[in-house]
Amino acid sequence: MKAARSVVPLHAGREAILQAARIEFAKAGFYGTKMRDIAQRAGVSQGLLHHHFQGKEGLWTAVGEQASAEFLVYVSGAVAQDTLDSESIPTAIRTYLQYWREHPDAFRINLWRLLDGPTDERKSRSRSLSERAVPLIKRAQQAGFLRTDMPTGLVLCIAGALVQFWLHSRIEMQDAIEIGGEEMPDDETFIGHIMQLITKT
Repeated sequence: MKAARSVVPLHAGREAILQAARIEFAKAGFYGTKMRDIAQRAGVSQGLLHHHFQGKEGLWTAVGEQASAEFLVYVSGAVAQDTLDSESIPTAIRTYLQYWREHPDAFRINLWRLLDGPTDERKSRSRSLSERAVPLIKRAQQAGFLRTDMPTGLVLCIAGALVQFWLHSRIEMQDAIEIGGEEMPDDETFIGHIMQLITKT
């Protein structure tokens, strides 16, 4: 007589799969992750993965959409501001930095996006996030808080790229700063340096 197998409700199975996939994708990226590893971590069959997501690409996209939705909720207050003042952009940058610090799995998946994985998902995510962030930068430029001698999107990318480098290349940054004879700044000081680069002179 066969042992009875526990039945996982379909909706519960889907959530378990998403959580497991997020962990596995953060560890190994798109190409390095095996569907069997996701299924094993989720405690479901590989067939259930295909039932819900039609394959690894569909699962990668679903994990990316979930992470992007969480990110947008987290930063919504800082990005969708009705009024601007001199603290609006530093607050947005600070929120962006804090999100990545508090969500290391999402940060790792974001880094993997740059190295591998379907480009359609990356393009969709990039467009969605830029459509929300670029208008804030544009309004700050028009209000005289940010420099206007470079494209709005470039101002956004410079600030975002510096925050990401600050987080993923700490060793290189610390060595460069210490060899220069200075001490590694804290987050707030670093945000101040970013503002010096993008603020209207």
